[in-house]
Amino acid sequence: MNPSPWSFRPRLPRRLMMFALLTASLGACAPEEEAQALEPLARVESELPAGGWRVLMPSGGAPIRGITRRADGLLIGGSSWGHGIDVWTSANGGASWALHGSVANNPSVEFGDVTMLAIPGTHTVFCAFREYANGQFRVTITRSDNDGDGWVYDSTVAGPTTRFVGAPFLFRRGNGDLQVYYDSELLAAQGGFPGHQWIAMQGRQGLTGAWTAYGTVTVSRDKRAGALSREGMPTVVQLSGDRIMAVVEGVEGFPTGGARANVINAVQSWDGGRTWDDSLRRTVYSSRIDPGSGRRYNAYVPYAIRVGGGPVGVAFCTDEDKAGPPDLSSAPVDQRSCHVGFVTTTTNFETWSAPSPVWTGTSRNYTPGLFERAPNDVIAVIDGLGTNRVLLR
Repeated sequence: MNPSPWSFRPRLPRRLMMFALLTASLGACAPEEEAQALEPLARVESELPAGGWRVLMPSGGAPIRGITRRADGLLIGGSSWGHGIDVWTSANGGASWALHGSVANNPSVEFGDVTMLAIPGTHTVFCAFREYANGQFRVTITRSDNDGDGWVYDSTVAGPTTRFVGAPFLFRRGNGDLQVYYDSELLAAQGGFPGHQWIAMQGRQGLTGAWTAYGTVTVSRDKRAGALSREGMPTVVQLSGDRIMAVVEGVEGFPTGGARANVINAVQSWDGGRTWDDSLRRTVYSSRIDPGSGRRYNAYVPYAIRVGGGPVGVAFCTDEDKAGPPDLSSAPVDQRSCHVGFVTTTTNFETWSAPSPVWTGTSRNYTPGLFERAPNDVIAVIDGLGTNRVLLR
């Protein structure tokens, strides 16, 4: 997300990344009022609880977040190492991954927030990502018409702009329209709220053409008077017909104990994303309050999918079981302590379960991603900021 002083978290370019890829059978940061010294992190290393998600692949590379399935059945996804975007494929349902070329390489550009979407019945795969160059941000789309073997420029959705735009998510509406959801400080500033960040959506009719079919839609923001609204990292799922849900990272609109913690929010649309129903805005998960500091622990970088045609499941990072006070929501990713949790909807997509653990084996994790390989058969990819692992339930 935004690496500016009003950042969610700095996203550090890196070649080596650590992932946890898990499977199971299943039925945005704030500016701090004053910079604070980072406290030493307690190392929390433990085995997964009985019945939890367990290791399937002990080491190796993998994509981050947006995994999709191409026409020949292989899984495909991407990851950025700073000045380039790698393509990864798996022929065994995610148990191991192999490098499969590159989407982009440019020493003058910083790439991030990579996601992919394959179009069923075709050999077309779209790849969306953030670019940063010459002090400006862009949300860019590339396209492959041969299952990810080669890539061409498709379009620029947003930018160039000095205000942050990034973390795109590709979603295909039920009528076939392609939509892009993304973080936008630009949209918030244009709406009269500089320093805020909202979720924007733009779409095209079908798979080609200008991103103007919907205008620029404000998907998710905190509209309470006086609240700071910084939302990011959207994922979108279809519920039924044109009813869809966006799940996003946010921050507390008002500080708890003098600081704003990350929380996870959701909002729904009844018309395929054209408008969004604030009466169905929900807090998916907010962590407990630390009694010592009075601050709330964080819940951040969520990823949502619809599981088995039933509930919506959301994986996310949280520091609520670390020793000591919560991390600052503005702390660098590699200085935050977290495990990965999971919640699901329980009633009509409007209420949420208590959390269960996904990964507690290490305390340095980031950006979980979910993919349903078959009905009720879900893998979770976790960037662990080091080497790689794959887990199985």
